[in-house]
Formats: sequence, C-alpha cells, structure tokens
Amino acid sequence: MTALVIEPTGRWAVGLQVSMLAVMVLSLAWTPATSGARILAVFPYNGHSHFAMVEPLMVALSERGHHVTVISPFPRRKDNVGGGGRYVDVDVSDSLPPVISQLNVTKEFGHRVDPVTGLRDLCRMNHRVCEATFEHPLVRALIHEPRTFDVVFTEAFATDCFSAFAHAYDAPLVSIRTSNYSPQLNQRVANPQNPAYLVNHLLTYTGHGMSFAQRLINALATHFGAIGFHAFSDGPSTELVRRHFGPGTPPVPEITRRRTALVLVNAHHSLTQPRPTVPNAVEVGGLHITQPAELENAANGSSFPVQFTTAFVRAFEALPYCVLWKYEGEMISARIKVSKWMPQQQILSHKNVKAFITHGGLMGVMEAVHFAVPMIGIPVFGDQQSNVADCVAKGIAIGLDHQQITVEKLIKSIQSIIMDSKYKSKASELSARFRDRPSSALETAVFWTEYVIRHGNSTNTASLAMDFDFYQYFLLDVVSVGLLILLFLFYIACQVKKCMH
Repeated sequence: MTALVIEPTGRWAVGLQVSMLAVMVLSLAWTPATSGARILAVFPYNGHSHFAMVEPLMVALSERGHHVTVISPFPRRKDNVGGGGRYVDVDVSDSLPPVISQLNVTKEFGHRVDPVTGLRDLCRMNHRVCEATFEHPLVRALIHEPRTFDVVFTEAFATDCFSAFAHAYDAPLVSIRTSNYSPQLNQRVANPQNPAYLVNHLLTYTGHGMSFAQRLINALATHFGAIGFHAFSDGPSTELVRRHFGPGTPPVPEITRRRTALVLVNAHHSLTQPRPTVPNAVEVGGLHITQPAELENAANGSSFPVQFTTAFVRAFEALPYCVLWKYEGEMISARIKVSKWMPQQQILSHKNVKAFITHGGLMGVMEAVHFAVPMIGIPVFGDQQSNVADCVAKGIAIGLDHQQITVEKLIKSIQSIIMDSKYKSKASELSARFRDRPSSALETAVFWTEYVIRHGNSTNTASLAMDFDFYQYFLLDVVSVGLLILLFLFYIACQVKKCMH
C-alpha cells in the first residue's frame, strides 16, 4: 500500500507506503578491477526488499570485471543484464515457499505475537527456504560438481545454512545484513553489544536514559535473542547442510565463525545510534538508493482490514491534497490515484513531496531520510517498530498504531507533518548527515569486498574475542580470582585482629 497526496495546484504533498521501491539505474564510473574474481552470491529469500540491497552490489562487482553467480528468485531482465555477461543468474523462484510479501495482514497480524514465537516462526520459514533451495537441480549441481569460487556471499537473516557453500569451496564468507545489527550477527564477529546502552534491533527504546526495567528487557532480548537463534536455527541448519554437503560438514555456527571475513550492515550511525564496531563489520546503510528495485517486502495494501483502508480514503478525501497510493485493489476517488507499482525513489526525490506515510521498512525509511522527506510511520511487524521509533525520536516522523487507526488521527497527523516546519527542518538536517560520507555506501561495499578478495581470510580484521568463552569475554574468571583474594585478605585481617586482642 503506497500513496502520495497532491494539492489541487499539483504540488506533491504526502506519500503512503507499505510495499514498493523505486527505479533508477546507476552506472559506476570506477576503474575496472585488474583481475576478476569468481563470486558466489546465495540470496534465495524471496522478499524483494532484501534482494534490493544485494543486487546493486552484485551488478557493481560484475561491472568491475568479477564473475558473479547469483542464486536468487529475482533474475535480471534480459534488457538489463549488463556486466558483459559476467552476472549469471541461478533462478530458484519456481521452488520457494511463500514469504512475508505474500501474507495477508488481516489474518497474520491481527493479534500480537510474542518474541519467542515470532523468532521461532521466522527461523522455520527460512529453514523451508534452505530446504527448497538445496533441493533445486541447479543448486544441487553447484554443490556436487567441482567448481572454484574466491568468495561467497550470504544474507545474515534468520538462518546461516548457506554459509556451507563457503566451507565447500574453502572460500571467505561475506554476509550482508539487510536490517540493523542483531544479537546473532554481533555474536558472529564479536561485535560489542552491551545492553546497558546498545538497544536491541527489535525494541523501541532510544538508548538515552533507559530505566532499570527497560535495561532489563533490553538485556534479556539481546542475550536470549542469540540463544533463541541458536536453538531455532543453528541446530536444524547443521542437520540440513550435513544432509546435502556431507556428514563431515562442521556445525553451521563454527563455519560462520571461522569463515566470516566481512559483514556489510544496512545501518548508519546518523539514523540509529552510534555504536562501537569491529573492523570487519562495515555499515553501508542506503546501498540500494538510486538502484534498480521493484517491490519492497511487505504485505499487500489490499490485504489490510477494510476499516483500515476506509479510514485512509476518508482522511485523504477530507484534506485538500491529491494522493498517489500504491494499492493492489480497486478504488474510485477524484483525489486518489492507485497503482500496483510506483517508482518510489523517483517520487520521494521530487522537490514538492511533503511527507511519506510508511509501514517503517528500513529500505523505505532510508530513502525518505536520504531525500529529506518527513514521515508518518505505521509499523506492522519485525524491525518496523524500532525503525519508526528511531525516526520519531529524531523528530522526523509521527508514529501511529496500525490497530488503532482512525480518520481523525490520520487527518491530524497529516496536517501536523505538512504544516509544522520542524519536521522538514529535522529531516533536512538528518539527510545531510546521512549523505555526508567519504564514499558512497556502494563504493564502500565494493572496496571491502575486493579487500577480502585480495587478502582472503587472512585480513586480520576479525576480533580475537571470537575465540573467547563466555566467562573469558566477561572476565568472570579474573573477577572470581579477585574475589577469592579479597576474601582471603579479609580472613587474614580478621585473624590478625583476633591475635591483637
């Protein structure tokens, strides 16, 4: 569901988005790589917002002379191949199960889901994607036929099953995180994740002045999130990869820990919170902007409850604006233009767009920040709650609960976001910080990928803490010895005192 509101004079005013991305092609004017590497990219999760971050990097690498083989359900159009034939699609779309983009919001999200059940279901869904991908004939050929790859790309999402390719080809592993840092990602590369001030990616706290209760919840979410991922994903993934790659395949957590040379994270300190990172965790937030994209991974707008859609129609018709709405159903209104697809980035970049109504997906949020467009956030699931909370905290958005939408709330929010200049001012300030980098997100991703290609797993960027046990990392053994020494000294002091008396 996506819409824009236009004043009668023709000026763009408001955008509403729940599933779309824009179309612009970027030709990189960099010097081609001197020697092409063989790259395997395994991204079969069939949510296009995830692949929208991956594809621009794969295209850029192919245009720099590398030979890129991409396993995905999103083959490139024949008229948009490029890369001199060095970009090879392995299309697995015919064997994959449904994902979030095909779910019905009314049925699936009409009730609150507890975090444990949500993580379990997400891991199970991704496990089905792993099974279907490994069973595909084209992928089986990659597994069983002798080949050589210099680096393997996977997504760090709700399974690490595809890291087995890095073990099979004895290649360094580069993982792309299409959302913010997660406990399991931080654990993989020993990235600091102190819950005293670093907020879990699914919580709405800002990190400033968290209460004791919030710090407790944050600590539980952080540590039990990593434990839950291990329980729901690592065990089944190990069993699965041993079935396809051989019984001698190491456990999946061991493969990711030993093979990971680089993680590229869809984050930027200006948008979330500043945090310490190890050298092989690199932020490339906004990598997809001004890149080809067609659909964002979200539920269809027409699958929302009738009262939800009706409230938007009534609110839009009550205001003096025209509306562009990305919507899959039929609608007759003099003020509202609906379409199943719209060029989101091109629309957001228009100088007269005044606001963007979004479900809070990270891709759309980053586009709005990049183009300095204030938002009305209506999160539905996943990290959308925290994405919207970050934007509200930074003064560039108004947040609404999708289960409590009313015509009055919508009208008030739209009027506030357009008429109150503070939102546009804050959005412009944040956009300037988000854009201000020594190199673009895409250039950064290409550089670090080629760094891994040049140096392999001997990059010397991995933290030594990856090899530490829990008690060593938190110095529990040192603290224990220190306490024993203090107790011993206290005992000696007591004995001396007795002797003196």
